[in-house]
Amino acid sequence: MKKVGITLGDPAGVGPEIFIKSLTYLEEYDVSFKVYGSKAVLDFYSRLLGISLESFPGNVFFEDVCSVSDFIPGKVSVEAGKAQFEYLKSAVSAVKSGGIDAIVTLPINKESIKSAGFNFPGHTEYFASEFKIKDFAMMLANSKLKVVLETTHIPLNKVANRISSDSIFKKLLLIDRYFPGEKIAVAGLNPHAGESGLFGDEEERVIKPAIKKARDLGLKVYGPFPSDTVFNRAVSGEFGTVLCMYHDQGLIPVKLTGFEETVNVTLGLPFVRTSVGHGTAYDIAGKGIASVKSFISAVDLAVKMLG
Repeated sequence: MKKVGITLGDPAGVGPEIFIKSLTYLEEYDVSFKVYGSKAVLDFYSRLLGISLESFPGNVFFEDVCSVSDFIPGKVSVEAGKAQFEYLKSAVSAVKSGGIDAIVTLPINKESIKSAGFNFPGHTEYFASEFKIKDFAMMLANSKLKVVLETTHIPLNKVANRISSDSIFKKLLLIDRYFPGEKIAVAGLNPHAGESGLFGDEEERVIKPAIKKARDLGLKVYGPFPSDTVFNRAVSGEFGTVLCMYHDQGLIPVKLTGFEETVNVTLGLPFVRTSVGHGTAYDIAGKGIASVKSFISAVDLAVKMLG
């Protein structure tokens, strides 16, 4: 039986309560789940939600990674930061030892986890570093649209200098590895995809050479297209995946077309990794109203990818 790890994310965010509300769904899967978290955190949200945790489903096993007492829903704290980092490290150790085959992550708070020595922009870069992977990519997907990011968590004013033909080419290869033969659209960086250099030369100088190199290998890659039209074409079925140049260029359309079901996937790792497509949602943390749909979609996709 395949084994899927789940990290509970920020104790002060919506992750723990989403997990508790999802327990009845998890027992329906033909895999076992190993959950990395803190018993004190689950007990807190169990009382808050009025949901008993006297026993987990038979295929769900819990590891009490560390004790956490100093946290308040919706508030940044150093102790919560330390806890979410410890959950991640425990899950990574389990993958390395062969104890689990996949990791599904609930959201971290970057401010609090940074206080614990987590010096990465996000989960994606941390996993890549731990497994010494240089060629990886962040993909966001729902039933209507898949987007892959060329750059991720960097300031917008640094994007133009960070994209490269080599990096774009390698991401196109990654997409084709996971979705062989699928038609891939590449979004331009500038308005109107540069308008033949009138609004910027990155399309001609950086993006087009990568597309040509991929097409020379037989990949079905097209573009670069203006980002104000390419996503509509993808949603209509013309393309399977859109490679985007920066974070919000890809995340706005994918979340607009299916926010609650959007899943984050890391391509290129030696194990399956999926995540919810949302953050810690401090504004509703502890209120019991957070939706479980993205988490269940992340679990669904992880199980399918293992299959």
